[in-house]
Amino acid sequence: MTDIPVHDVVIIGSGFGGTMTALTLAHRLKGRASSIRILERGTWWTTPVSTVQDKKVATYTFLKEAHGQPVQYWSSSENSRGAVDLFLRCVRRPGNEDGLYDLAQPGTRGFLGLGRTSDGVTIVRACGVGGGSLVYSNITVRPPDLVFDDPAWPLTWDPAERDHYYDLARHAIGYGVISAWTVPTVPYRDPTNAHAMPPKAVNAGLSNISTRSARLNPAWEIPVGTTLKQVPLSARSITANLGPKDPSRHWIDRARIFQGAISKLTNDFGTVDSSINDLTPEGSALNGSEAWNYPAVTGNAASDRAPINYCERQGRCNVGCLPGARHTLNKQLMRALYGKPGPASDPANQPDCDNLSLEALAEVDTISALPDGGYRIDYWKRDADQPKRMRHETIRARRVIVAAGCLGTNEILLRSKARGGLPHLSHQLGHGFSTNGDYIAFLDGLDSQVSLTRGPATTSFGHFNTPEASPDGTFDPAKFHIIEDQGIPRALASTIGIGIPLIRRLANKRPSTLSMLVIVLRLVIKRLGDYIRAWREDAVTRQEILGSEDETVAHMMCIVAQGRERPVGRFRLENNTTLRLDHPGRKAFSDDPIYEEIRKTLKRLAAELGSSGDFVNPFISTAAGALRGTSIATSHPLGGCRMGATAQDGVADEYGRVFNTAPGGGGAYRGLYIADGAIMPTSLGVNPSLTISALSLRIADNIIAEWDETG
Repeated sequence: MTDIPVHDVVIIGSGFGGTMTALTLAHRLKGRASSIRILERGTWWTTPVSTVQDKKVATYTFLKEAHGQPVQYWSSSENSRGAVDLFLRCVRRPGNEDGLYDLAQPGTRGFLGLGRTSDGVTIVRACGVGGGSLVYSNITVRPPDLVFDDPAWPLTWDPAERDHYYDLARHAIGYGVISAWTVPTVPYRDPTNAHAMPPKAVNAGLSNISTRSARLNPAWEIPVGTTLKQVPLSARSITANLGPKDPSRHWIDRARIFQGAISKLTNDFGTVDSSINDLTPEGSALNGSEAWNYPAVTGNAASDRAPINYCERQGRCNVGCLPGARHTLNKQLMRALYGKPGPASDPANQPDCDNLSLEALAEVDTISALPDGGYRIDYWKRDADQPKRMRHETIRARRVIVAAGCLGTNEILLRSKARGGLPHLSHQLGHGFSTNGDYIAFLDGLDSQVSLTRGPATTSFGHFNTPEASPDGTFDPAKFHIIEDQGIPRALASTIGIGIPLIRRLANKRPSTLSMLVIVLRLVIKRLGDYIRAWREDAVTRQEILGSEDETVAHMMCIVAQGRERPVGRFRLENNTTLRLDHPGRKAFSDDPIYEEIRKTLKRLAAELGSSGDFVNPFISTAAGALRGTSIATSHPLGGCRMGATAQDGVADEYGRVFNTAPGGGGAYRGLYIADGAIMPTSLGVNPSLTISALSLRIADNIIAEWDETG
């Protein structure tokens, strides 16, 4: 095995867990760890259009030609052609193995694809450098402390340590991981923070985006002598500055309509912290002389800064940000690995980490503990030009961090145990899966102009069953959930604008598959007739069918929710190959009590929005049931390798160290760690990226402490 490459550390995956640990180790172990390698199963993704920071669209060439990396463009078309491009090129499937969106639906495939059944969950995951950050809605939110009060969390951190790692994670996402370790951590709402751009910053900080364009004053009430960072999120809301003028006159329609309604249902609401550059981010002044009722900081005005990509309110967060404003982790990884496009002689363009490397299109199969210590990683290397072609590769590492995402980490470890590579993993492996209460729903036919296609993907939130939401103390922590607005990219607007009313129509019946096909066929015939009529009559009267994508969903509200779903699901391998999901008693995941709580809240929200109808979830509708496709669609799967105090109740400890149940095994596989959503012992009830980042930074910190002790 002497010809097999050996690395100090191999990190499997480049999402939040993988990037937080990889960049931390590479930065802080310079001169001590000479080879840290990331294995990523996908390719790089970037924008095909000119941006403020990359006017020549040089990033694609920089990655592909200068560094030999496989790279693809975001789908850029803003109409139905974009939907076709998303499906044909960006969805991962046989024949398109380097696609970005991997839609995994555990279940039985049936003969020749017929008679397929679902285990009740559809998992949306990303396949690309940067992992889930490529497709998420940029929401950076900390769960309420009541989540960690659950005894299932074996965490020894006290409140001060918890605050430290969450503040560190906010900095790591908002500015950069290396920046977070370069400067002392400043509490996020500490008034002594001068808002200056910190050293080694890749991004320009978190933003609260609610206005129709950058640099419009949102009219938040900022008391004189204070800063935006001292103002609670609930004050960054539509009701914060009531006066003779409408305080929301500059607001995105969706944010204004959503917050106006949600404010009637809970006291705990506001504008989300978004991991998106804006003008101006992180509470900085509008310019050198105009501020939001607090003093400007010298050198911090947008006009004094280097140009940054900023949010242009295109509503494309989940399908690729063309202006390049989102804080996707591929930006940090590119800077660390290769630097920036431009003259190599310029120190500002040099890479940050000479001990870090990344191999794309590398899909890990198994991990095997070696008798003399360390691990062998077997993986499939795909051809960049023909990704369905692949060859077997093997590398070795002293330490391995598994951060392949909830689904990927469970798959790899289940295979590794079944094939004898890691035979002494805890019997808890696979147990404790949670959908995190993910729920998406639509409400159409509203009188209000919601304008779903404008703005960032998410602008606002409302918390339910928290102390802040119920000051009188009448709340149930088990029923905690969050409701957020969700935008729709223009490329999908026509599909959704037609599909949701169709699903609502089908919900009033009990259709068979045949009757559904008849209804769809009638719709197609009607649409063709509308186009023929438009050819004759549009010159006289504008025809509705020729309206824009924005108009198609202008009077529709979309929400996403998460909640404290019970973590009772179990991953298993069928025939040691096919991943399956079980629910105790063969119940449906959609029957969890948290979904009834979410639906109750949405019924009230619909009424506040002026509708007599109900929100519709297309994945658990009557139509989905008729097609045997009822499932919870989740992009935030958690658990399966949950942390525990011992191997009797978990797969790893709070520092990600994987338990070893072999007699004399020392209690843990030395040098093997888990750092991603799979380690969560319960659902969070909120978007998990910040918590995954905080825990992963803590895990990396502990690995370095171990390194200092043992080398």
